Amino acid sequence: MTQELQVHRTHPSEYTELIQVLKRSEPSGAVILGALGMGKTTLVESALQALGFPEPVMRLYCTRSLSEVPHGALSPYLGGLESIENPVTVLRELNRTLLASPSVSGTRIVVVEDAQYLDAQSCFILSLLVENGVVKVLALGGSSLEEGTPLASLGELPAFTRIQMQPLDREGIRQVAQSILGRQLSEGSIGIIERVSGGNPRFVEAYVASCMDQGTLFQDTSLLQDQAVHEPLWVVARALPEVDARLRALGREFFRFVTAEEERTLLLLALAGPQYKALLDECALPYRRMLSSGDLEVRGETVSVRSKLLQRTFRELASVQQNAQLNELWARALSALGMEPNAREILWCLELGVEVPSEQILACASGAAAEMNFRVALRLCLLGQLPQHHEEGGLLEAQALLGLGRHYAARAQLLRLIDQLTDLDLLGQAYALLLEVTSCIGVDVQEAAIIMDKWQDAAAGYEDKAAVERFLALHTDALRVLKFWVGINTPSGTLPEVQDMRDYLDDPDLNVQARIIAMLALGDRLTSEGLCHDALDVLYPAMQLLKEHAVLGTLYEVRVFFRIGWNLLFSGEYGKAQAFIGQYRGDRLRIIHHYRGSVALLDGIHELLQGRVRKAIEKMAEAITELRTFDTAQVLALACNVYRMLLYRFGLPQPEALQQALNESQDKGASALSGQLGEESSEYRILARGFAAALESPYEGESIRDFQLIHREILFSKVRQLSDDELSKNADHASLRMLAKQQQGTRARLLSRLAELRISEGTEALEHLADEALQCCENLVAVEALARAAERHAAAGDQRRCGALLRRATELIEQHQMDPGKYLARVLAMTELTSREAEIVNLARRGLNNAQIARNLILSQRTVEGHLYRVFSKLGINERSELKKISS
Repeated sequence: MTQELQVHRTHPSEYTELIQVLKRSEPSGAVILGALGMGKTTLVESALQALGFPEPVMRLYCTRSLSEVPHGALSPYLGGLESIENPVTVLRELNRTLLASPSVSGTRIVVVEDAQYLDAQSCFILSLLVENGVVKVLALGGSSLEEGTPLASLGELPAFTRIQMQPLDREGIRQVAQSILGRQLSEGSIGIIERVSGGNPRFVEAYVASCMDQGTLFQDTSLLQDQAVHEPLWVVARALPEVDARLRALGREFFRFVTAEEERTLLLLALAGPQYKALLDECALPYRRMLSSGDLEVRGETVSVRSKLLQRTFRELASVQQNAQLNELWARALSALGMEPNAREILWCLELGVEVPSEQILACASGAAAEMNFRVALRLCLLGQLPQHHEEGGLLEAQALLGLGRHYAARAQLLRLIDQLTDLDLLGQAYALLLEVTSCIGVDVQEAAIIMDKWQDAAAGYEDKAAVERFLALHTDALRVLKFWVGINTPSGTLPEVQDMRDYLDDPDLNVQARIIAMLALGDRLTSEGLCHDALDVLYPAMQLLKEHAVLGTLYEVRVFFRIGWNLLFSGEYGKAQAFIGQYRGDRLRIIHHYRGSVALLDGIHELLQGRVRKAIEKMAEAITELRTFDTAQVLALACNVYRMLLYRFGLPQPEALQQALNESQDKGASALSGQLGEESSEYRILARGFAAALESPYEGESIRDFQLIHREILFSKVRQLSDDELSKNADHASLRMLAKQQQGTRARLLSRLAELRISEGTEALEHLADEALQCCENLVAVEALARAAERHAAAGDQRRCGALLRRATELIEQHQMDPGKYLARVLAMTELTSREAEIVNLARRGLNNAQIARNLILSQRTVEGHLYRVFSKLGINERSELKKISS
């Protein structure tokens, strides 16, 4: 992509404004504002190149030191003068220099770099040159105009246009990042780059280049490597790269454009994290100009560095002396305001060797973990040596490891803890967490049984009867919920009865963690049966419960989120689903990191249900790649199986690596613990097993009929390929009718209605169903209903009405980019025009009458009339004027 094209795409409004300035015949100039790296120079170069303008006749470089020197910016062009104090002499000398320079179309361009440091005298001379039509001045300034400065006075002149460079939007970030990488990035990775860079093009470039150098980009090579199907996709496996020489240089360059006191503000915000305005004021550190310029941002009452990449870089650039001085300044201000430090600030103090009470460290680490800031929580545990001072500290360290996806490290920590903890309540929590970690690693029923036996025996020897009673009650709760969980998430388990699970949840004294796991299990049980509304009635309260118990929320919220999104989609509540999922796309790195794989998977399901199979394949490939790096919701195996199924539907080859994994999973029984968490840890989840059965590779003792929701969708995809005559004798159709009728949601109801109407004689009813389906955004159902009604009109000899319905179906398919399927494609081909018909239609659109068309094509007029009659029937139109409304 050329530089001019990229700028035109990433900054279209700024580019258009500058082009207009350069094209004006009257005196004109532009003040172009933007922070370091926003692309001001690139914008100018691209616009000049696009218009064929020559190189600028002058480039003025302003600096802070020259800003106080009269005519300082112009001094390189005034070497022939003995004195530069007289403005008239200076103007005459510049006129002579400029008029002697070659130009195109008489246009001479002067570019002023770092114009925020422009001195008043040079500013005055430049304004005169513009007003006299000698030059066009393009002044490239800082982030904003400061009132009373020479640049501000220049920008207020009528001849000058003020152009403010805006941060890149997500599409602009994609353009810049992928042009450097030369590869396609996932949507989640684009979101990370957006948050890290703040939309600054220079920071995007530096970030991508550093990621490439450090190898923090990941591609799943087990997926189909065929660009005709989907582009090979890359993800950012680590949100922030290490600060390398490139990033250090960028940070130092940024410091050149701020004052010494503003630099101290930036360093404090980098070292201590976001700060309240009141604290910055107490420290007498300036921040308001950087807020208005966009270098800083406000969230609530706190101020932070807009670019997380710069924040990390500034932190690395702080010297030991600056670090200590700022910590002392911050501590005094905190004490004066009577404020308590947060987790990030306590971590800063520990890194400097400042003594902090272990109780305070523990409280802050717990708070950080509750906010999903597991890296800070783990660092606090390690630097504060919390496991040595508090039994809760060891448990918190295990929780932080689990939150970071380090399941095996968490397991090792918990195995140590259960031999060390003396507090029986904490020991119960450790066993519960160990059981949770084991379930995340894989379905090892034997190990779970060993844990439960040791858990029960651990109460022996304790004299506190109340504590023992709580400990054993927690064990009892866990034992029963484990039975539910194993029954649902193992192929060999006995599926629990829904009423038994509801009775279990009715216990008011049930431990909250056991309650959430049971709600998840019950939700999965109902989901698999297609009882989406009942599942949501369980999952919404689970989400509310997690909000009330923040620590548990970090373990389970992503899982509950995924299940709610899944059920909203399969119930046909697409608008509500998109609004819900949109809340979790995230504008914070932690949220993006935890949710992006699950979000991509739900996006793929949405595409699939809307009949956009190829787009669904792309999204599934994205989900798998994201989930390979971090699978918080334990849905990687589900995504892989859906991906395989979609490839199979299109008749595409199965990637050998994925196929081999599928075959191996059928043979190995309970999964063994391995050194790496991957697909095997989630392959026994009920929905993953359902799609394995859909691939005709069910686990022993199971079939697709055991997974009724998935079975419904598989049957619908099959019967779509049959004619109505074939359908009446097909057992799949009867099964679809029965399943859809028993299940919940708009989608199930419409599928049931479509199945009934396809074996009835009601053509009008099919058209009404299509209208209802469109109102519910069930576009694929609408297209199916229209096509089947059209076939019936054709069979009845009403070709015109058939053509009208097929044309409507075709428009829907094109509008929504749907994949119609083989049978529907053959039906829609009924509306395709022959080459001769297309020739006649094109001439008719140009206004030729039948006689003129006949002469033009050397045909008889009757032949032309016959062709037009068939065209009208195929397209379902009655008048010649309607041809103009139909796309070619």
